[in-house]
Amino acid sequence: MSPRPWFLVTIGLVTGCGPRPAAAGPQTCAPSSATLAASAAGASLEGEYRVRLVATSGPRRDSSTDGTLALVRPDPLAPDSSTRRFVLRGSGEVALSEVGAAEADVASRDPMRPGVLVFDLGPRPTAPPNSRVLLRLGAEANRQDVMRIEGAYTVLRVHEIREDGFAGEWTSGAPLPVAEGYFCAWRAAPAE
Repeated sequence: MSPRPWFLVTIGLVTGCGPRPAAAGPQTCAPSSATLAASAAGASLEGEYRVRLVATSGPRRDSSTDGTLALVRPDPLAPDSSTRRFVLRGSGEVALSEVGAAEADVASRDPMRPGVLVFDLGPRPTAPPNSRVLLRLGAEANRQDVMRIEGAYTVLRVHEIREDGFAGEWTSGAPLPVAEGYFCAWRAAPAE
């Protein structure tokens, strides 16, 4: 006698087979309602992270993507250090297209076109606090030899910085926003 199809489906569901929700993983990622503390510093984000972006609007609404980011301090002896506007640079692996964000080379480690730049714009009385610490993704957007006026962009706005990571919202477009959502970044465990 062969097993009934409903029996196999029931066993599959009970034993954990089947699709996992997009947000499943060791940590869950939810929108942050925090306001960035006045004492928060973009330079404190130096380190390696696991990151998750979740789309709340755009062509891939309700989708998510997981990746990595590595953020380091720029070389203080580099020729452009006196005019530098960013506090950290870095690279990563994030499939931005999976959440409908503009395609970008996040993996670039070229100091003149890094995959990630972290800006700390400091306290600005007329600007909301959650627009002070920003991560701009994409080597083309981060070129140091040209001043861009328009083009595709993906920006992460930090709402909170915690000991174990940071979180906030993201926007992407070319030039108008085409997708947006929220993100979470968790410090990677040190290699043993």
